[in-house]
Amino acid sequence: MKNTLRPSFVARGFTLLEIMVVLLIIGLLIGVVASGLGGFEESGQIQATGAKIQSVRAQLISFKSLSGQYPTTSQGLMALHTKPSGVSRWTQMIKNEADLNDPWGQKLFYRYPGSHNPTSFDIWSSGPDRQDGTDDDIGNW
Repeated sequence: MKNTLRPSFVARGFTLLEIMVVLLIIGLLIGVVASGLGGFEESGQIQATGAKIQSVRAQLISFKSLSGQYPTTSQGLMALHTKPSGVSRWTQMIKNEADLNDPWGQKLFYRYPGSHNPTSFDIWSSGPDRQDGTDDDIGNW
């Protein structure tokens, strides 16, 4: 006797091949989306580096307002973390030394007077390639 309560397509189900095809398509879609997001991560890191450089720039301006001068190139950005010798009025502006690193784990560079900004200072990151002096460097110029 035929079961009249269930439609015939419900009893049929899916074959193993059909399930495998669906899983393959889902896997391909996830791979395409994941590879497309890789460019967004690097773009985000570049923007974060620019924001960090602007933050350090503001802290250097505060350093100058307290001490009367910018840190020398030899004192570097560590002058925002550790009191340099010869500076009478000083406040710690960077709590963690790691805050002076870019998203790629490299230290930010500092030069005073700057070659790009001769009347003030240069701050820059070597960028995603971690090579100083290349086209992907990110700086305050």
